[in-house]
Amino acid sequence: MKKVNTLFVLAAFFLVACSGEDETVYDEQQEDYIVELDHDELLTEIENLESEIAASQTPDKDKMNEAIAKFQDFANAFPEDPQAPDFLLKASDFSLALDYPEKSVRILDRIIEEYPEYNRMEDVMYVKASHLDLNLRDTTKAKEAYQAFIDKYPNSELVDDAQTRIENIALSMEELAEKFIQELEAQ
Repeated sequence: MKKVNTLFVLAAFFLVACSGEDETVYDEQQEDYIVELDHDELLTEIENLESEIAASQTPDKDKMNEAIAKFQDFANAFPEDPQAPDFLLKASDFSLALDYPEKSVRILDRIIEEYPEYNRMEDVMYVKASHLDLNLRDTTKAKEAYQAFIDKYPNSELVDDAQTRIENIALSMEELAEKFIQELEAQ
């Protein structure tokens, strides 16, 4: 019995000691975390941050991560603001630039779900399919995303590209390049 109690105490101590600081990064809206943000102040912070990022010679990962958080904060705090989906799209772009393609796709999904009338929806849907295809190599979801794009925008200039990607999605980039060269030579 004494061994069981000692083991229990050691396990409890280990859990408490290892818990440390919470390093979780939250991408999604947090219902239980309420901070009152000033609209104009947040816009100014975003503008300043974007200027700093644009002015730097090399991308600053910390500043880009901060920008992603600010973009999402704005959309969370002011979802009805016309700039909200634009900021989410920037958050998606920055996420991809930092090699977080899953996060980029989640943000694009959010735009699709929350802003169905967004004036850049055609781009959002195509970019999502491209990320699933080329960055994540999730061929099943990529095919579905390309098809959803084709169904929603049958007259888009990108329909042929989307259809070609569906047809060739199983090919590696090398195989695709080889196929393209062969088609050019055949002409």
